[in-house]
Amino acid sequence: MVIESCFIYLWIGMSRKKKDHALIIEYKALGTVSVDELRDALLEDLAAIQEDFNVQFVTDVRIRIPVTNEYGDTLQVLRETGASVNKIDTYHYRPSCMDYDL
Repeated sequence: MVIESCFIYLWIGMSRKKKDHALIIEYKALGTVSVDELRDALLEDLAAIQEDFNVQFVTDVRIRIPVTNEYGDTLQVLRETGASVNKIDTYHYRPSCMDYDL
């Protein structure tokens, strides 16, 4: 799987109605890159916003990934059953002290 371009929206403690308080990281300039290269760029950029801008928490992060082949042609992501996938909800690990929302 190769990524053509990617937008990452980091909504920093604000609702989606207040988009002026969001950081937008664009990877259009990279062109078509492999998933491994995108992962490395993401990790590097997340470390940078943490160190350079003192960002410690984020809320409602959404990653939009246009999936392509190595030539930039759009591909459809399919499950093993053949059904298409448009959205993946993730339930990433949360420490037990943060199991509830205030």
